[in-house]
Amino acid sequence: MLDLLAAELVEQKFSLKAMHRRIVTSAAYRQSSNPNPSAAAIDADNRLVWRKSPQRLEAEGVRDAILAVAGQLNLDAGGPGFQDFRPFLRGGTQFYEPLDPVGPAFQRRSIFRTWARGGHNQLLDTFDCPDPSITTPRRSVTTTPLQALSLLNHGFVLRMSDQFAQRLSAETAGDVNHSVRQAFELACGRPPTDNERALAEPFAREHGLAAFCRVLLNSNSFLYVD
Repeated sequence: MLDLLAAELVEQKFSLKAMHRRIVTSAAYRQSSNPNPSAAAIDADNRLVWRKSPQRLEAEGVRDAILAVAGQLNLDAGGPGFQDFRPFLRGGTQFYEPLDPVGPAFQRRSIFRTWARGGHNQLLDTFDCPDPSITTPRRSVTTTPLQALSLLNHGFVLRMSDQFAQRLSAETAGDVNHSVRQAFELACGRPPTDNERALAEPFAREHGLAAFCRVLLNSNSFLYVD
C-alpha cells in the first residue's frame, strides 16, 4: 500500500491535496463503525479494516466539545493564551496551582491554553493530556473510572451542563421531548433512537435537563468519533 501511494504521489507531481483526496475517498477511509458479527469472528482486531475503529476524542477535544454544545465556546483567536493555574514561588522554586477559572476569557479553545512545565489541568490530565514536563511523541489512550467520575463531578462539567440545559430550554421553549431530541443532535450529531428517547425523556422530567445533559456528556456517543 505504501509503495502504491508513493508511486501515485510521484505521478501526481507531489500534490498532497491529490493524495488527501485519494485517501479520504477510499472505501477503507469511509467504512462505517457499525459492528458486523461475522467479520468480527474472523478479524476481531480489525486488522483488515472491515470497519472504522471508534476513536475517543483527545483531552482538548473533550473540553472544547463540551463548551461547544453548551453554547459557551469563545472563538476569539490570537493574542495571549488563558491560564488555568496560579504560579507562585516557594523556596526559590516555581510552582503552579491548578485552578478551575470561570468566565468567557477561560472558555476559549484549548489550543490557546497556556502550557507551563509544571502546570496541570485535572480534567485534561484524566483524559491522557500529555505531561508538559516530558516529551510525548505519542499519546496514550486509556479508559479509567476517573474519566467517568470527572465528567459527572468536575466543576467545569457541572457549569457547562447547566449552560447546556439553559440553551436547550431557550431553543425549545421548555418542551422536554424537543429538548431531548435537540440535545442528542447537538452532542451526538444524530437524533436519539427509540430506546434512548424512552429512557431520556422520563429521566429529564424527573431529574431536570441539567442532570440529563451530564449523562449525555458522559456517553460514548459524545466521547467517541464513530
